[in-house]
Amino acid sequence: MAAAPPSVSADQLEDALRAAIAQGDGPGRDPICVANGLAYDGQPVNVQLGNTGTLAWMDALAAAGLYAPGEEAPSGGVASQAIRTYSPRPALADWSGARHLCVARGVKLEAVRRVGTVQSMRFRGQAYPGVVAEVVWTLDGPAPWLRAPEVAAAFGAELPSWRGARWEVTPEGWRLVQRRNFFLSGTQWLTSESLERVAGATPRATFAP
Repeated sequence: MAAAPPSVSADQLEDALRAAIAQGDGPGRDPICVANGLAYDGQPVNVQLGNTGTLAWMDALAAAGLYAPGEEAPSGGVASQAIRTYSPRPALADWSGARHLCVARGVKLEAVRRVGTVQSMRFRGQAYPGVVAEVVWTLDGPAPWLRAPEVAAAFGAELPSWRGARWEVTPEGWRLVQRRNFFLSGTQWLTSESLERVAGATPRATFAP
């Protein structure tokens, strides 16, 4: 007969995820950054007045105190066009480098919630008892200028997805909500990263849904 499905709580899954992070199987200390084509290398940025998207972005960076407000001037040359020049401020150096601009030193786990029903799930061709739950992350060590609503909104639109989800600016702050799979190996609940590391452990018997 198939075994009865085991039970699991949000606290157990949060413990499993924190253990994975501590062992290096979860998110590392990689900063959360924007890489949208600008150099962010300490040189002035010249933007043509017709480039409204880049102008809006640079105005947001000026509001953050990373660049001085733009100054308009002709570009020079035979086909001179009006440009706006943004000069970097010292604060830029603390958050930029290698053609990216960062908003936080990393991420931190806030909660695991909305745990689904335990059911048979496959991982690397083998069946395990598994469950899907929501994982909520927040920014760890965020840049102080993100407190300005217009700056936060601009960065929220520019940040790329992170592990399949996108950062959102909420009234409670920056949040990222993921749907993640957890697996029971032996008596231990594991993330997919941790299960990959201990691959070779004998899966428990599956059970009827």
